[in-house]
Amino acid sequence: MVDFNYEIFNEKAVIYDKARARYSNNYINLLCKEIYENKIKIAVDIAAGTGINTTILSKYVNQVIAIEPNKDMYKQLKRNILEKNTCLINTTAQHTTLLDNSVDLITVAQAFQLLDLKDTKKEFKRILKKRGKVILVWNSKETKNELCLETQKTIKKYSKVYKDDIHSFSFEKDSFNNFFKEQPRFYKFIDDGLNYLTEEEYIGRALSASYSLTNKDSKYNLYISDLRKVFHKYAQGNLVYFPLSTIVYIGEI
Repeated sequence: MVDFNYEIFNEKAVIYDKARARYSNNYINLLCKEIYENKIKIAVDIAAGTGINTTILSKYVNQVIAIEPNKDMYKQLKRNILEKNTCLINTTAQHTTLLDNSVDLITVAQAFQLLDLKDTKKEFKRILKKRGKVILVWNSKETKNELCLETQKTIKKYSKVYKDDIHSFSFEKDSFNNFFKEQPRFYKFIDDGLNYLTEEEYIGRALSASYSLTNKDSKYNLYISDLRKVFHKYAQGNLVYFPLSTIVYIGEI
């Protein structure tokens, strides 16, 4: 893991909120089972973004604390999250400002690979209660799918901030063993979500990536044109099939 520049999410909040895939019932059921069996009351959602995962958590626990470091994302998070049991803090995973031994569960959705592992682990251990849980979750693109591969190639062609060591990795059962106290429980739900996208949904999904271009970039129009070419190459009727799988790790640290 490398030090991550959260400013690359600037100007991405609105399209991220609109276009990012939501989490499947498989993940929600797994999350609820963990909350029920461990009597979880207070949860922290780290790098909460615009609140997609925060909203889910708020339905099932007494209190949620959403931590988001990027100011644009945080503004959208404040617009989205109106639940009285949710507290929002504009800070980083390494400096949550929370009390020692104060939370039952920490979730990190789509963002764990962006965190500084050493400092984050130290902070998580500080704020978690004894036997507290950590859940990591991703909606993961299927790396062998030709549309996914060509989309990623197109984004990398234009992106100024794409880093292979952050964004190119595969999820295996033991991928994050060095973070957890013992090998975490690992789940992979294949082809798990709303995977058929219109052209505008497909473009939006690409634009929502942290390393994607914004309309202020000089090559933005060329980038969009190339994405549209990719869409039409793979479209059947007015849709493309863009498969996602849900990846979940659950354990103690």
